[in-house]
Amino acid sequence: MILEKVDCAESLDSGSFLRGAIDALPHQIAVLDHDGVVIAVNESWKRFARENGASSRAAFVGADYLHNCRAAAETDIYALRTLVGLGDILAGERDQFSIEYPCRAPGNERWFLMHAARVNQPPAAVVVSHTEITDRKRMEEALRRGQEDFALAQQVGQIGWWRLETKKNELTWSDETRRIFDAEKAAPLTYDDFIAMVHPDDRAIVNGRWDAALNGEAYDVEHRIFADGRVKWVRERAYLEFDAAGAVASAFGIVQDITERKAAEAALRDADRRKDEFLATLAHELRNPLTPIRNAVHLLRLNSETPGRENRNPRLFEMVERQVSHLVRLVDDLLEVSRITRGKIELRKERLDLTALLRHVVDASQPAIQRGGHELRMDLPSEPLILDADPVRLSQIFTNLLDNAAKYTEAGGTITLTAARQGAAATISVRDNGVGIPAELLPRVFEIFTQVDRSLGRAQGGLGIGLALVRSLVEMHGGSVEADSAGLGRGSTFVVRLPLAAGGAADSETEDGALQGAMVSRRVLVIDDDRDVADSLAMFLETMGATVRAAYSGDAGLDALGEFDPELVFLDLGMPRMDGYETARRIRSRPEGRRLPLVALTGWGQDQVCARARAAGFDRHLTKPADLDALQNLLVSL
Repeated sequence: MILEKVDCAESLDSGSFLRGAIDALPHQIAVLDHDGVVIAVNESWKRFARENGASSRAAFVGADYLHNCRAAAETDIYALRTLVGLGDILAGERDQFSIEYPCRAPGNERWFLMHAARVNQPPAAVVVSHTEITDRKRMEEALRRGQEDFALAQQVGQIGWWRLETKKNELTWSDETRRIFDAEKAAPLTYDDFIAMVHPDDRAIVNGRWDAALNGEAYDVEHRIFADGRVKWVRERAYLEFDAAGAVASAFGIVQDITERKAAEAALRDADRRKDEFLATLAHELRNPLTPIRNAVHLLRLNSETPGRENRNPRLFEMVERQVSHLVRLVDDLLEVSRITRGKIELRKERLDLTALLRHVVDASQPAIQRGGHELRMDLPSEPLILDADPVRLSQIFTNLLDNAAKYTEAGGTITLTAARQGAAATISVRDNGVGIPAELLPRVFEIFTQVDRSLGRAQGGLGIGLALVRSLVEMHGGSVEADSAGLGRGSTFVVRLPLAAGGAADSETEDGALQGAMVSRRVLVIDDDRDVADSLAMFLETMGATVRAAYSGDAGLDALGEFDPELVFLDLGMPRMDGYETARRIRSRPEGRRLPLVALTGWGQDQVCARARAAGFDRHLTKPADLDALQNLLVSL
């Protein structure tokens, strides 16, 4: 047995055993002398050299390894570093050296780890080994990319992670969590550090949720924090890990910045509140004119049944007309703001004199101003202020501003309208000494549904959309509008600036006075399923000299077409069974209806149905309730 051990030891010390062991290694190994010349290589080195086409003089025994490194170092930074490292070992300045380097080939990249170590066994001076680490590098690269993607996902989602070692009270935060909390990266953290960053009003909530989580409940809480000098909202969720004894060992959680979501929720709540206020206001505003209309109808019926009371009727007629006009304006404002919101308004610009237009607007607003007992002061220039603008929309703008001034000024107040040229713009100001605007409301006064608080003592009509229309229409003209007030009870000033036209005079105004009061003799067919609408329109047209027949369905209208032989047809679009579009198409299909003027009547805004109405064969379109002057002009012009 002892002899066998001695033989084994001698075998282990033999060169053949070491050669065999080195050759069995997967690493490429070479031994260099003090000059850097290869004096021995293992089989793996030879095999690699042959497989990659290296010449024997460059890679095998006798090759000058340092010379090869010098040649490659001119263009390869890795070869340069290898040369420096080997030089340091041969000079006795270091014992070993390692470097990872790529070996690139078309369509393939392999990575190797080179390790060189001093050998104090002359003639050997240095042992060099090369080990392929391509798989490891690929895994490292995949891990690096995964970590980068994970970090990017946290940043994009504004979600960070944290871990709390409860026994040590050590809190670890990811980079995104530190960004959310605006915490320094190097600072060690504890649970107490975290609580100090929580908003004081929310600390009890957070501590309560954490205590509940320690007893097995879910940790899911939304709270405020102080970060970067401002208040943020975050949501935290965590998973707690318990040890064998049932005590919490650690907790892993996520935190998400939900500041934007909270702001959006607050905006939605505000919008919902304003919507509710608007609906309540709309109901109130619709009831207001309906009450006197109903009362007037009752009185008219009573007057017709009681001799001698007919002289009261004119006042009732005026009341009904005024309240109906108010209703129409409410609905028109709703349609207008809807059109502007959807980008459906198109300006019909013409060259006009703003000064003349303002005088017409004042005439139209006088009834509202006089009802309030206000004094209107005007300071308009004697020279024309020429604009390229839509006269209808400009009238809307300034009528709204004057009516607002009249509504929100106590009886006997003063309203001042001024206009002047300022450089290349016209500046128009509407000032009153009314209830004023609170400072907190000024930034929002042009937002839709915004109104001065009705509790201030002047519960005025309106839906809170007039000023939103004003701003939109002014901006569509390339201008601006701003509001100013010194506060409640101090009055308000609205200033509109509009660009002046570059030279030229205003277009001549169309005189339509000749049309007023004109009597017409036409046969007119009215088709509408609403009998009250059809009959009232028929009665009005008869007062203008027309011969009228009413039909209450599309089929009845088609029957009347041949019997009555009308010269003009008013046709409702929203009828049941056969609607106005289909009725119009059938009229057009008949010989007597091919050139018959067709006028569409609808409660929808013109832009919503105009194109479809033209396609069905209509010549004109009127929105209900049709303006009486427009009806008269239409009868004369067709």
